[in-house]
Amino acid sequence: MRHHAGFSLVELVVVILVLGILAAGSVTYIRHASLGYASALDRSELASNARLALGRLERELRNALPGSLRSNGQCIEFVEADAGGSYLQLPVGSSEDHAVSVPLIGNIGGDSLRMAVFPVQVADIYALASPGPVSPAVTLEPPDAEGKVRVNFAAPHAFPEHSPTSRFYLISQPVSYCVHEGRLWRFSDYGFMNSQPAPTSLPANMPQRGLVGTGLQLDNPPFEVEAASLTRNAVVSIDLMFVSGDDRLRIRHSVQVRNVP
Repeated sequence: MRHHAGFSLVELVVVILVLGILAAGSVTYIRHASLGYASALDRSELASNARLALGRLERELRNALPGSLRSNGQCIEFVEADAGGSYLQLPVGSSEDHAVSVPLIGNIGGDSLRMAVFPVQVADIYALASPGPVSPAVTLEPPDAEGKVRVNFAAPHAFPEHSPTSRFYLISQPVSYCVHEGRLWRFSDYGFMNSQPAPTSLPANMPQRGLVGTGLQLDNPPFEVEAASLTRNAVVSIDLMFVSGDDRLRIRHSVQVRNVP
């Protein structure tokens, strides 16, 4: 008589238990590895977003008009300097409708350009008064036979004083970076205001408002401005906290802004 070999019930139960333990261990290992990868990916994305936001802000700050930086805690505001050059003739004291400069390098144009000369006091820059360091809108004529460029003002204007180096800047609109409701926004094309505007009084739609960064948490004022002196450039201190889930990335950075009015 032939006997058939097989597994007993106890052996089957033991095998099932062992396989269950191995499966549970494998699932736990895979789960931890997946969570670690996802967490590393989130931290990498958080750092990348922070670098992009900081890089854009830093590039624009370095090209700001000297003396135009001001901060109210949530926002930092400055005037963009598009070009610079040397003037040959400038209305100082009495108003005239033009100035004369040497040729500028590059294709300079636009409807909102203004001429800024010796911008020192931030309040004077945004007041747009005459006399004042910032002119009305200007247009540039082509260089004449002697290489001189006539800079025409939209209205007669007088500057309060000459630049020690006969330097001038061509500027456009003010720009504001604000941290509001957990986001970093860039505002532009809203005009000059005597008092620095708050985020709620700045444009709410594109293209005047653009999103630069998300996931910000305000623990300290994000922007502080240390005014320039005769021996030191202006310094902007940036303190931004980026948050994503349980991950936090705090960026503290200082940007020097040229001080050559």
